Amino acid sequence: MSAETSDQQVPLRGPGQDRRALRQIQVPPYSFGDYLDVIRRRWIYVATVLPAAILIAVFLAFALPPMYLASGTILLEQALVPQDFVRTTVTTAGDQQIELVRRRVMTIDTLTALVEDFDPYPDDHELSDRAKVRLISLNTWIEKVDPITLEPMLQSPAFSIHYYNPNPEIVVDMANRLVELFLVHNRETRKQLAGDTYRFLQTQSREVEQRVELLEQRLADFKAKYGDALPEAQARNLGALDRTERDLDAMQRQIRVAEERKALLQLQLNEVRPNLFGSVGGWQTELAQLRAELAAAQQRYTDDHPDVRRLRRSIAALSERAAATPKSQRQAPDNPEYLRLASQLETAEGEIGSLRASANRAHEQIRAYERRLVMAPDVERDYRQLSREHDIAQNQFRDIQNKLGEAELAKTVENKNRGARFSLIRAPTQPLTPDSPNRVGIILLGFVLGAALSAGVIAFQESVDPSIRGARDLSEITDIKPIGAVPFMLNRADHRRRQLAWSTAVAVVAIAVTLVGLTVARGIYW
Repeated sequence: MSAETSDQQVPLRGPGQDRRALRQIQVPPYSFGDYLDVIRRRWIYVATVLPAAILIAVFLAFALPPMYLASGTILLEQALVPQDFVRTTVTTAGDQQIELVRRRVMTIDTLTALVEDFDPYPDDHELSDRAKVRLISLNTWIEKVDPITLEPMLQSPAFSIHYYNPNPEIVVDMANRLVELFLVHNRETRKQLAGDTYRFLQTQSREVEQRVELLEQRLADFKAKYGDALPEAQARNLGALDRTERDLDAMQRQIRVAEERKALLQLQLNEVRPNLFGSVGGWQTELAQLRAELAAAQQRYTDDHPDVRRLRRSIAALSERAAATPKSQRQAPDNPEYLRLASQLETAEGEIGSLRASANRAHEQIRAYERRLVMAPDVERDYRQLSREHDIAQNQFRDIQNKLGEAELAKTVENKNRGARFSLIRAPTQPLTPDSPNRVGIILLGFVLGAALSAGVIAFQESVDPSIRGARDLSEITDIKPIGAVPFMLNRADHRRRQLAWSTAVAVVAIAVTLVGLTVARGIYW
């Protein structure tokens, strides 16, 4: 077989042969050399697919816009002052504090003010402030980490603030500003919460104090109005009532004694002549007799008795007649005995009047004491209700005052930054390499995919190729071991085709490498 005809492919299936029967022939396993022969035969796929995949991966690795990452880690530290000494009024849990500060910091208004002060995207002139705020929100994320190893951790008092930006200088400056916002907002939030709690308790204290004062005034008015009917005055009222009743009995006895003495004096006075010299039947003697009879009748009858009323009319008529008599015709009494008895009678009448006035006052006091004793149950009920309200208000006021003192101490602790607080344990630093895209990973992935794709194409081509290539293929068909084999030799046309193929491949690879190199240079230096 010549070199010109040796390159012709011989069909694996001859006329009248069954391919399934050929598969039943025992074929020795492939050796490493056989695989190398396959690679040499299909080198074109290795030379094109693998470099193409690698170049594409390199191009993508450096063509994609780089994003730099800057991270700052914040730790939620415990209060410097123990809770046993000063109880804080900011009782938000650690996770809630972190979430509360995050919501306060990552708001549109806060980020808009940050963008106005420092533009993190100075090259994107077409973007509005609102769009830049959305980009900051998308490129910022918070992750809880271990405070020592800084590894991600679900439950931890420390968290990292990550920020992405295509500029390595801007990314660290922006990350520092975000970290500072978190620190400042946490500090201000705790101060605000402590101050709000203190002001709320102050308002409550004033309201309760006013209520206590109002209840004290109501109690004072109640005591002023019903002081003698209060529960604590019941024993005093009963004692006073008993004493007044005894005094009234004594006064009534004294009145009876005084009236008897008055009647006796009146009788004695009627038997004595007013004048030592003069007519015996003068009007004064008659008037004295009528008065004595009236006194005796009052001892036996009531004021409405006919004899009592007749004597009063007679005394009134005689008095009018005596008043109508001129003074010159009147004769003043000059009998010493008469004057003495008249004086004693007048004293007895004054004593009786005084005793009756005292008895009337005693009657009024007894009625007042009885009214107080009757009112006592209702007064006691109202008084106890007012007292309970006053005691409750006083207890509330004392409790609020105690809490107000604790709140004032807690506010002082928060104002001096001695409570639980955020502290920076790792400041953002300027990154030396971009965080994304992962260029090494993309290139390695392109190499693996290129190698896998090359192997897949070669395997597919080998599986569908019916050509006989060597003694092994011939043994599979004839089941006869060949004596020798003539090597494959290239003629001039084959050399020209291979040179053309190599030149074309080198040119394509050179162009691709140039484009990829420019992309790499741009990605590194730009």
